[in-house]
Amino acid sequence: MKHLFYNLLTLLIIIFIVACNDATQEDNQILIQNNNVTDKVDVFIGTGAHCHNFPSAMVPFGAVVVGPDCNTDGWDAAAGYHYDAPTILGFSHQHLSGTGLIECGDLLLVPSVGKVQVNPGTEENPDSGYRSRFSHDDESARPGYYQVRLLDYDINAEMTATERVGVHRYTFPESDSTHLMLDLISIIKGAQSKINHAYVQINDDQTIQGYRTSSSWWAANREVHFAMQFSKPFKSHQLYDADRKQFYSSSYDRGCRHLQAIFNFDTKDQEQILVKVAVSSVSMENALLNLKTEVLHWDFEKIKTDADTKWTKELQKFSAKGSEENIKKFYAALYHNMIHPTIINDVNGEYRGISQMIAETKEYTKYHMFSLWDTFRATHPLLTIIQQKRTDDIVKSMVDFYQKNPRKMLPMWSMYQDENTCMIGLHALPVIADAFSKGLLRNSNEELLDAMVVSSERPGIENTALKEFYPSYYGQQHYLSKGYHPNDLVRSGVSVTLEHAYDDWTVALAAHQMGNKKVSEKFMKRAQNYRNVWDKETGFFRARLDDGTFREPFDPRAYHRESLHDRDYVEGNAWQYLYFVPHDVYGLMDLMGGKDIFADRLETLFTLPIQESSVNDVSGFIGDYAHGNEPCHHYAYLYNYAGRPWKTQEVIHQVDREFYKAAPDGYIGNEDAGQMSAWYVFSAMGFYPVNPAGGIYIIGSPLLEEVQINLENGKTFTMNANNLSEENIYIQSVTLNGKPWNNVWLDHSDIINGAKLVFDMGNKPSEWGVNTLPIPYANGEITR
Repeated sequence: MKHLFYNLLTLLIIIFIVACNDATQEDNQILIQNNNVTDKVDVFIGTGAHCHNFPSAMVPFGAVVVGPDCNTDGWDAAAGYHYDAPTILGFSHQHLSGTGLIECGDLLLVPSVGKVQVNPGTEENPDSGYRSRFSHDDESARPGYYQVRLLDYDINAEMTATERVGVHRYTFPESDSTHLMLDLISIIKGAQSKINHAYVQINDDQTIQGYRTSSSWWAANREVHFAMQFSKPFKSHQLYDADRKQFYSSSYDRGCRHLQAIFNFDTKDQEQILVKVAVSSVSMENALLNLKTEVLHWDFEKIKTDADTKWTKELQKFSAKGSEENIKKFYAALYHNMIHPTIINDVNGEYRGISQMIAETKEYTKYHMFSLWDTFRATHPLLTIIQQKRTDDIVKSMVDFYQKNPRKMLPMWSMYQDENTCMIGLHALPVIADAFSKGLLRNSNEELLDAMVVSSERPGIENTALKEFYPSYYGQQHYLSKGYHPNDLVRSGVSVTLEHAYDDWTVALAAHQMGNKKVSEKFMKRAQNYRNVWDKETGFFRARLDDGTFREPFDPRAYHRESLHDRDYVEGNAWQYLYFVPHDVYGLMDLMGGKDIFADRLETLFTLPIQESSVNDVSGFIGDYAHGNEPCHHYAYLYNYAGRPWKTQEVIHQVDREFYKAAPDGYIGNEDAGQMSAWYVFSAMGFYPVNPAGGIYIIGSPLLEEVQINLENGKTFTMNANNLSEENIYIQSVTLNGKPWNNVWLDHSDIINGAKLVFDMGNKPSEWGVNTLPIPYANGEITR
């Protein structure tokens, strides 16, 4: 009897343990998925088509991006790598992610065996140069690591990185003619790219230093200094001056522009040689300091593991549950929002600033690479949730840029120590206003407001209309005096007016929250300037001339970009700019004649017959909605403002189905430094910042079954979508922290203070959200 009792008790304990495991297995699935989070990132997503992403090795926001360059010419060479390319030139250390700019590709390291080749050759005839064929069957990559076999040389190439050092490991065949060439000629050729000077200094048979200076329209004065170490002494070296077609055997500096350095080795079969390459914008000495500080050893696997650990720390801020396809898309999108902006200061705090001055930062990390016309919309709002300390440093970097800028302007599209002004708007302003409104900034109010006000009131130049590219600040004095940008004096006057009106609203918001009534009232008035280009006769925003008349002829579907005679809008048309008033949606609704007309015209936008655009950036069509370009990104969410939330829910899922794939061609246009990805991250969670400043998120329809954000303050925000499926895309009801939630919007505090948001989904539209409270900030006001 006693034995029977113990046997029964043991059985009950076992059953209890198994039951607990079964009960917790599903509950913990989201956390179990998070254990090996870097395994979930497919870094090849976005490396094909015109997406312009790369699989190169880096750590989050790192200064070094080391990986393959397949080509250096043409738009699809923008990231160096392209998935459809058949050959690889070598492995360089600076790359842009997802942008339309063609730049970087610095310090190309080329491994080879056999005869020394100094010409790159061509894809059609790779044997004519040093490039090599490769196969995706012997290529792999993950966050912080890249590997490929160069088939023409039977060399296995591997790369990993720290913040400022790229680390290579090459496995060579047996040869007495093994080479590692540093090609300082190769550069990803942007508009008017030019190498100005190159220098290599041989310190000893394992250590070299040097630099290269270059210029282009995108970065007028770019300096990349480097220090390089080999794990094995080279037996000999040569320097090749391509201009003079002359080889030298010592350091050479005589006005040299096109320079290559070849280092020769003997290798045994499967012998590995490691190379460490550190970069600096300041000096060769700082590059060497970066190298000696960040990588003191030759343990490649440890560096690779450390890089994986850094990515794990950032990526595990999210846990997610959903289909395999959607999980891949989600984590790739999250990964792409941890590349730019990138670090520019050295380990000693020094960096090269605008006007080439050397400055120093001790209290914060200095960042550059601001593609703000793209990223102000969703990337920076996402960073305010998952990168709060870094957001403070990013804003400090922007304010520092303003303070050291002789023109007294915040960055617009800046990289390294240069501002190229290639896109419109003053979109550092919403980034600063948003971060300030969320309590993330340590700058003084006076310092922040000074940077915002002065930047928004710089006069610019008299006439920009006949310039080949967008000149500095777009004739802002006309906007200040007239309340709009005259299209016969300012290029793309409609788009610039709309975007500056929004930026003005963000200054008013910040000033109001800082208690500066005078500035707030002034900029609130300017925020209504969007009305000055509204044509009530046609119901569109139209180009207005200096004399006050609208430019004729007018076609709302005509595209306007670079043509001197057709320049009303930037990368879009009248339909695609019709709803760009994110700070005063209700005011725009009134201009149109009410919410029904507003919603009906939105429906027309999404159902117009598709016409392809000759503008590369405009793609991803649903009617005349173009998801492949940024001005339209918030449009699907606007049905909520007009009482038709089910339409928002339909369009969100259509965009997901048609324009996001877990594949090399995974984005419908340029990924744009994180913006295309940020749209997906937000939308997958079920909400999006239609107005990127102020911390209000508009509910859409979730794409994942569950998402948990592990916040920096130790709290968690969890979203659950019950019964979500391909058919069940419509919200039936919502609860927030267990209580019914009938509004179509969330507040930033609802997320950052920790909460549980639950959607119940179904296969038919419901009345949920129709009777929402008004959306804060949607009436053009700065109070809620």
